[in-house]
Amino acid sequence: MKRFKGYMTLEATLLMPMVICVLALLIYFTYYLYGRCIISEDSYILAFRASVSDMGTGEYDPFGYVQEKSEQVAGKKYFGNQKPSFEAQVSGKEVRVVGKSETRHRAMGRYFLKPSGSWGYEAAGRAKNRKYAKHIRTLTRLKDLGRELIDLGE
Repeated sequence: MKRFKGYMTLEATLLMPMVICVLALLIYFTYYLYGRCIISEDSYILAFRASVSDMGTGEYDPFGYVQEKSEQVAGKKYFGNQKPSFEAQVSGKEVRVVGKSETRHRAMGRYFLKPSGSWGYEAAGRAKNRKYAKHIRTLTRLKDLGRELIDLGE
């Protein structure tokens, strides 16, 4: 039986578009997971820095800090995803920063594997506004007092 070079079989003709679609879908899933991990990290970084910052003015303004520094923290690491938006919420001593974004996925067109909605995601980071130096000094002092009490008991 003589085979012709350069011709695809019927199975390969049906299989190759599906393989290409699955590979494209895997790439989009990877972008989604990458963006979700990075936005979680950036939300926490912004929350922590906003909780300890006074921006050199002596007054505590986490909303202003998040608005001013969110572009710098996000940087250019969100490839395959839209630029995120961050918003701060303050409740007592706790600062909560919520970041939202979505993955771009226009290349799949109207193929059967493409999800119909957007691939939006959000993450929140929170941190408490503490005076960390004072907190550490208090714990160290309590530890020292505990040692003194133990020494007196012996």
